[in-house]
Amino acid sequence: MNADALKQGRAAMTARDFGAAEKIARAAIAQAPDSQGYELLANALRAQERLEEALTAAERAVSLDETNASAQHGRAFILSRLGQFADGLAIYDQLIAGGMAHPSLSLNRSVALLGLTRDADAEAALLDGIRRWPQDRGLQNMLASLRWMRGGGEAFARDYEAAVRRDPDSLWLRIGCADLLRRADLHARAEVVLREGLERTIGNGPLQGALGVLLDEMDRADEALPLLRAAVADAPNVPYVRGNLINGLLRLGRGDEALREILPLRAAEPLNGDWVCYEAMAYRQMGDARYHELCDYDLMVRPFDLDPPAGFASIGAFNEALRDSLNRLHVLETHPLDQSLRHGSQTTRSLLTVNDPVIRQYLRALEEPIRAYIATMKKPDHPWSGRKSENFRLSGCWSVKLKPNGYHVNHLHPEGWISSAYYVSLPDVAKSGETQEGWIKFGEPRWPLPHCGVEKVIQPQEGRLVLFPSYMWHGTIPFSEGERMTAPFDVVPV
Repeated sequence: MNADALKQGRAAMTARDFGAAEKIARAAIAQAPDSQGYELLANALRAQERLEEALTAAERAVSLDETNASAQHGRAFILSRLGQFADGLAIYDQLIAGGMAHPSLSLNRSVALLGLTRDADAEAALLDGIRRWPQDRGLQNMLASLRWMRGGGEAFARDYEAAVRRDPDSLWLRIGCADLLRRADLHARAEVVLREGLERTIGNGPLQGALGVLLDEMDRADEALPLLRAAVADAPNVPYVRGNLINGLLRLGRGDEALREILPLRAAEPLNGDWVCYEAMAYRQMGDARYHELCDYDLMVRPFDLDPPAGFASIGAFNEALRDSLNRLHVLETHPLDQSLRHGSQTTRSLLTVNDPVIRQYLRALEEPIRAYIATMKKPDHPWSGRKSENFRLSGCWSVKLKPNGYHVNHLHPEGWISSAYYVSLPDVAKSGETQEGWIKFGEPRWPLPHCGVEKVIQPQEGRLVLFPSYMWHGTIPFSEGERMTAPFDVVPV
């Protein structure tokens, strides 16, 4: 692959124009197939979630040049994405034995170990990486997050905080550390980290934005708003920065101002679930009927009771087998910091990549209710029904096990189309229905917004699947005793 084409392809990848990168790679391969061309093609296909094609390209890259360490690394990464963690780990170990040393190699190897449910080994690998590259943000994030999930408590980010003290002017290391502390509800520690940064670099836009998000979450929206505005002034074309400001305006009940900020984002990214949700919330605060067009809870939130797959006398018998299979994947003590569950655990790998016959039966059983749900979509000019397609795929599937006092904070899935909750097992308090403990609720935002409360609740039942738009707020009412296991997923059209 000539130098100019390689440079163009890498630039396209950096710009996230993965289709352009694929075209450049294919044109170069047509002229002169070589390892670099296939490696670029593999990277472009992987970024488009075309993992099987990406693996074929990566294997071709390696076959053309076995000394291409980055192609080997890319192949191992794709294997892990496909759930073939043992094969990926073998390649990572081979690269390390050959002398390759890089933070990304250490990070990806730990991910493979975690995928194999070897969480203690993954933590040890990350700690070794931190000793070599103590200022690497990816390694620090992963180590702190894993320690938290393994029950490390408030000391989970000790190495991260030490790295910030060693390099106090490292902006993104500081922001990353504060973000994890915020997600762990250690707000006071996060505020100290951010304010110390602002003392060193007065008026820094990203630090002001991070502090604004933190203060907003601490119910100090009036203090947060000037900081969020300053962050937008510093980075006016960064959507998520403007999204933080929109949330702040909604928190203060200023839906009309929020709507003016939202509409350009909706026009630029019409399928982004965050912008659809925020637009709906703005209409709701304004008393605008368009809110009910976007969020028709009776139409768009639908329960389906699954029939037992072949070989099972009842859905209860199937769920018992599914629960056994899923329990083998629940190896961590507590929730991931970047997910919605509280007081529980989540599987460390996608169920889509697990070669378990019961889990495969579960995935096949989903097709019929998903098709029935899609059939209810009628309006072509709508962010939910306007995406109607007979062809679809699951873009993610995982399992969550909640303990007593467990719940999901209200959240949405901005990159999805259809989201779900499937109930594998439930505590008795959820089954009785006397208190609505453990029920799923819709319409209530993540943080309290004026005039925006719960719109609909559905009682879960073992074997029940609930489908709804991915842009819709949803969460779980906490329950006092027992265990609740679900196997949710997201769907996207193809």
